[in-house]
Amino acid sequence: VTGVQTCALPICGMYLWAPMPTGEPAEAFAERLLAKAAVVVTPGTAYGPSGEGFVRLALTLPRDRIAEGVERIGAVLAAT
Repeated sequence: VTGVQTCALPICGMYLWAPMPTGEPAEAFAERLLAKAAVVVTPGTAYGPSGEGFVRLALTLPRDRIAEGVERIGAVLAAT
């Protein structure tokens, strides 16, 4: 997906800490994804000020649902 950085499939863990591809505040980015893509991510700032520029994604759904969420995020990024 254009605008979404790829990463290796995790060996363990159910969360992904990802850098944001935009310059907007983490909380605003998370709110935009919820409103426009119906995808929930946690802004990195929820874990402290050093989390600015990152979001946390939970990998707790089946792979097809995660892929769908990534596609929705990509559509939001492509529209900006």
